[in-house]
Order: sequence, then C-alpha cells, then structure tokens
Amino acid sequence: MSKILDEATALTSEGSGRYVRDVDQGPFWGVVTAHGGYLMALVLQAMVREVNDPTRRPRMLSQHFLGTFEPGPIVVDVTLERVGRSVTSVSARLSSSERLVGLATALFAVDGDGPAFLDDPMPAVAPPADPDTEMLGFFIANVHQTFEFHRRFGEDGASVPCEDGGWVVARDAGAWDHRDALVVSDVWVPPIIRNPERIAATPSLHHVAHFGPDVRGEEAIPFLVRHRMSSGGAGVTDEGIHLWAADGRLLMSAKQLRTAVSPGRVLGGDLPDDALDEAEETYARARADRS
Repeated sequence: MSKILDEATALTSEGSGRYVRDVDQGPFWGVVTAHGGYLMALVLQAMVREVNDPTRRPRMLSQHFLGTFEPGPIVVDVTLERVGRSVTSVSARLSSSERLVGLATALFAVDGDGPAFLDDPMPAVAPPADPDTEMLGFFIANVHQTFEFHRRFGEDGASVPCEDGGWVVARDAGAWDHRDALVVSDVWVPPIIRNPERIAATPSLHHVAHFGPDVRGEEAIPFLVRHRMSSGGAGVTDEGIHLWAADGRLLMSAKQLRTAVSPGRVLGGDLPDDALDEAEETYARARADRS
C-alpha cells in the first residue's frame, strides 16, 4: 500500500517520546471515527521510531480503545519500558482533542534461534478474481475505498462459528510491512453484521496482534484474512483474526473484543431517537436484502 499509508502514518517528533500529526476524514477514516487498524498502524509507527533499532522487529501489539478519535491533532506519547538484550517492551498513550483515547503496549525482538514451523497454514481457497462489489453493502466507509475485496469465507452470512473474510487487495500497491498488516486485518466488515440472527454494530474495545517472523514485502501481493466470532454475551463479542500473505506466510494472529450495540446508535451518533430508529430500520432493510 506504501505511499498512501506512509503519508498517513508520517509523524512529527516533539522529543521525549512524543509524536504528533493531524488526522482528517481521509482514506483511513472509518464509519464514525478513524479506522482502528489505521490507528494501530499509527501507534506502531511511533513505537518503531522510538525503538530506533531495525534489528528489533515488532512481534506483539496490544491496544485498548478508550474513546472516539476526532479529526484534528493526535498525540502519541511513547515510553521504552525496558530494553533487554533481545526484547524491548514499549508502551504508548494516545490523545485526541486533549482526551486520552487509547493505551497500547508492544514487544520488539531480535531474531533468535528456535524451531520454524507453521501448524496453521493458509486455507485452500480460490485466488482473487472479480472484486465483490456488493460485499460491504450498507456499511461503507472511506477506508473501504482503499481496497478490493474477494469473499472466500462465510458466504451465506449464517455460518457457525460466525465468520467472514477473503482476499484483500490494496488499490495503491507497493512495499508493505507491519502497518499494512494491521490495517488489512481490521478492514473487513465484522462477520456478525451479516448473520441474520445476530445483527449488531461492534465498536472495538481491545485488539491484540501477534506478528509472524517475516511481515514485509517489496512488492504488493493479495492478503487473505479470516474473522471468526465464536462467542458473545452481555454486550461483548470475542473475535479471532488470521492474516496470511498470498505466498502462504502467516502474518498475524489476533484477538479482538468488541461491544455489541444497536447499529443505529453507531450510525446515528447523537441524533434524536426517531432518527436513530430510522437509521436502524435502514440498516435492517439493507441487511435483509443481502440475506
């Protein structure tokens, strides 16, 4: 994806671990706030700059989403918690409009000796063909215009476990790294949205990603992503995410906790109740049309 994401994650250092930039409703804006995968990529970029050691690669990123991000300045304050012989532990605090809206931690590690194996290989699915232009249906955001989608999982919208996913192809192709993996792994519409009996909007509460040993490439390739929601209750869902490169590498395995809320509350924001009801009805009709 390179050029667009490079520009979108460019940061200005103010010293003492503080990095800033303005975020607008551009190519990585979500439905009502900045896209979660993009925000994680932005945090990771600040951490990479503060670690300042190319031999230490990101192996884990964990982020709590504490509130919505508004257009304008975003501040990332990075702390090197511990720099060991082989592992660096990092934390970060995100602020938007002078509010704390995110907390993150990460581990960076040097390459070491150990067994190499992949017991969770990429599923055998058809390669990308014609993009699925109807896949996203009613839930279209700016960030979705940055990619093409080719569904390969959860085609009926009612599979159990509740799953969705497929090939994601960047429209602006180029070299890629961990930042791209974070965005691509989170850009697919949550599978619960397509399940006829589980319609809900699902803002993210917490996301933890474990990276594979080689998350980078010089040329664009399609990515295969699979999302599975295996449990939900008391207003929260538990989602598992796997991301593979087209050459078979497992780039990331992730877990995400989401709040399950009515679609109208997300789409309508602070609109009056009658407008929220209309938003929910519109969403439900669009969902029914796709069932």
